[in-house]
Amino acid sequence: MLNRYGWTGAVNPDAGCPATPERELRADVASVGRMWVDAAYDDLRRAGPDRAEQIRRILDSYVLPWFGPQTSTVGDISYFMVHEWLLNLVGRGQGTPDNSRRVPASYRGPRIGGELSLRGAAAMGEVSLATARRRWRDGELTGAYRDAHGHVRVPESAAAALRKAKPNRLVGLAQSVVVDALWVLRRVLAFSRANGLVPSGFDPTEGLVAPAPDPAVARARRPTCQPRPLNFGECARIATHLHPVHQLVLWLQRVMGLRISEAFGVLVDDVVDLGDSGLLLVRGQGGRDFRVRDDDGRIIVVQHKERTKTEAGLRVLVLPSSMLELLRVAIEAFHADPETDEVDETSRLVPGLQTADQSGQLSFREAFETAATAEGLGSGDLGFRVSPHLLRKSVATDIAWESGIEDGVRRRFMGHRVADDVFGRVYTLDHPELTPLAKVARVLDELIRGSIGSLLVPTTRRIHWGRSHRNFHRVAHVEATLLAAGWSTDPDRFEDPLCDAQGVASELQIAVTTARRWMRDGTLRCVIVRDGDGVRRRWARLSEVWSLRDRFADRILLPDLAEELGVRYHDLYRLARLLGLELGQHPTSRQFEVSSEAAGRLRAEQARVRALHERSMKFAAAARQLNLAVSTVGLMAKRGELDIDPETDSSKARFITRASVEKCRTVRCGDSPRRLNQATVPLADVIRFTGRSRVELLDLVRAGVLEEVPGRGTCQLTASSLRAWMTVSA
Repeated sequence: MLNRYGWTGAVNPDAGCPATPERELRADVASVGRMWVDAAYDDLRRAGPDRAEQIRRILDSYVLPWFGPQTSTVGDISYFMVHEWLLNLVGRGQGTPDNSRRVPASYRGPRIGGELSLRGAAAMGEVSLATARRRWRDGELTGAYRDAHGHVRVPESAAAALRKAKPNRLVGLAQSVVVDALWVLRRVLAFSRANGLVPSGFDPTEGLVAPAPDPAVARARRPTCQPRPLNFGECARIATHLHPVHQLVLWLQRVMGLRISEAFGVLVDDVVDLGDSGLLLVRGQGGRDFRVRDDDGRIIVVQHKERTKTEAGLRVLVLPSSMLELLRVAIEAFHADPETDEVDETSRLVPGLQTADQSGQLSFREAFETAATAEGLGSGDLGFRVSPHLLRKSVATDIAWESGIEDGVRRRFMGHRVADDVFGRVYTLDHPELTPLAKVARVLDELIRGSIGSLLVPTTRRIHWGRSHRNFHRVAHVEATLLAAGWSTDPDRFEDPLCDAQGVASELQIAVTTARRWMRDGTLRCVIVRDGDGVRRRWARLSEVWSLRDRFADRILLPDLAEELGVRYHDLYRLARLLGLELGQHPTSRQFEVSSEAAGRLRAEQARVRALHERSMKFAAAARQLNLAVSTVGLMAKRGELDIDPETDSSKARFITRASVEKCRTVRCGDSPRRLNQATVPLADVIRFTGRSRVELLDLVRAGVLEEVPGRGTCQLTASSLRAWMTVSA
């Protein structure tokens, strides 16, 4: 009798192979693979339905098409067969299995005046939707454009040429995909060994690892630069191309470190406003279709998943004040009823565009990549992959290199376990008062305030709501709220006109090139507006220009102050550190800025040091003046023969007054201080030129014929005494 998987439990103990005809029919790779997936993911529910579907796709796309036609049973799989399979997956074998997934050719999509949607163009060209979207971004779809509703329209002629856009070639899968495929095959083999279908030691994958494709056939482009985070200034530049709904997702990822599904899964009720502070509960996912099991175990499709990616992802975060300000405006604009002021707390914080609580991830990804490319921050510009996940990596990098934050706090902020041991996984709970996470919020707030000032980046992009959306009938309320908060801007406002680069340069009294750089790198907050020729250009509100002027009027760059005082930059920087002055940094150039109060202290300190050097000198300089050793000068200062100045400079060296040094010179050299400056000749030179011995010359010194300059250095004879002696000798 057969069980639910199609075979009996009888096993031949000698051969380790099926003993019944029914079992032999079920021992092929396809049957065993599907039996394993059903047992592990449907019966035992090893993971969710989405993971089960992913495993089935890997099995059906990569494993079964290769091993099914070549084997009758699992036991027929050999080492060399697996070896050749791995090479074919990365495009280095004799033949490559068909790994492409095409849109059904029967689907042509809606047509509008001889044009197709992007999905319809992909179907006509028999390529995937992702390929069509990539070709459109690369400019290969001639005549394609984005309409007023944000939808891409492609002429039929361009869609028909999609199939010929690039020649067919061997394509190697990414190494991560090959790793997953090899893991699935090993699980199938382990399932076969556990059920006696193959001998216990049978493993044709032993010693094999997943190879990487050659760069010539790899699907993904090889990074040409080391990945780096996107700073807040760059994110603000990207945000100018996004409407407020997409900006909300961008800042939830860049500031709070949420995964993209977590950002779309936040509900209005998950934002806890405490007045002067706030909390954010991360406990769900959204933005796409999720396959989950209901209470009865049936698989259903939902738009909101009431759990995070991992158990450690469930967390409570402290909101920075700038992020709390942004969320208040978003809730007031998107979720408050203008008539009753009631807030729908059960709705999704990031509203959908067509339907209130559905989808959103795909449109945000497209808008983000388009905006990044427009600002020169795309993958092709930076040399590494730029995607929404880079926003999460950026905030992780910010807190990773910030001193004073414990490693466990960093991990909990990003939604990871505190540690991998039992103590960290099971017994360590979050701090009941969230005090450690409050420090992370303060650090992020300082970075935001010091770089872009506010997360409410003005934009001229309008939100196009679907007709069935609840906000479609209250667009006026949404626009008024966004305009009042400065999140959205109207290009036609006469009371606060827009300024181009020339106008900004004129207002700030700077060069036009500097104005363009400040408008481009985020120093000056700008909006993107089409000019009279239809070209999208950067413009700045006059109020923003004046605000920047007022902000810079009270601050001076440290290099400029060093040039004003006539000192070296690093000396002034060290002096500022010794005085304990807090130095800000320019948001884009990252040069140190000094407030007017700090500049006054630096000027006063520099004047004091200058006066100190005018009236006193260091011990070494005094030793050179007196022609003595430094230790001798120290002894004389200790005996009171030289006066020590009570002040010092940044070197912390001791100083002696110039008056006491001059007095000592007078005493040691007689009434005429000019004698110290008279010409002298070393004794060795006199011996070499006169031929007299050292003893003879020293006898002449003792007799008073020659005069020796006092001091403990090399014996020096005065030129005047030598001239008189040589004249008499001649």
